[in-house]
Amino acid sequence: MFLYLPKHFDQNEWFIIIVLVLSIFLVRLPKRMPTEVSYLIVLLSLAIPNIIDHSIAAISPYDVYRINDSEKYEVFDILLSGAYIPFGYLCVYFYEWFRPKKMKIVFYILSWSLFSICFEFVIVKLHVFTYHGWKLVYSFPTYLLVISLFISYYEFLLFHHKKKMESETHYKNT
Repeated sequence: MFLYLPKHFDQNEWFIIIVLVLSIFLVRLPKRMPTEVSYLIVLLSLAIPNIIDHSIAAISPYDVYRINDSEKYEVFDILLSGAYIPFGYLCVYFYEWFRPKKMKIVFYILSWSLFSICFEFVIVKLHVFTYHGWKLVYSFPTYLLVISLFISYYEFLLFHHKKKMESETHYKNT
């Protein structure tokens, strides 16, 4: 079988289900960014953590932490991917809401990185991740880098979206 069911349905599976249910409420948030941009943010929120997790968690020689209960690829490993969406989306959503400038951007990135560390601490306590070689402190620079790149990507998308809208408006007016 390609996808396995968990041997024991316990706290890590419940955590993933709860996060997925709560993420449904993201749709109810007021719109802060263009729809096309939000779709790309959601896709990036899925891709980046999966690439990182499966690169350092599942592939030798690294294999520094286990995702969920088993070394086998479970259904809940796929569902965990959906639990990353709220993190990335809310990071950009609040960035757009606050629109920090200059040094406040640094504070914003630090704040989200600290929040991420706290969230990862909870995930470890609930055995969604089981470390064997990884330490929580290693995640902090990773979050700093990823969140910085995430916000840069968002700004890149906004810039090009605005350019596209301006050119379409110009084209319609001529």
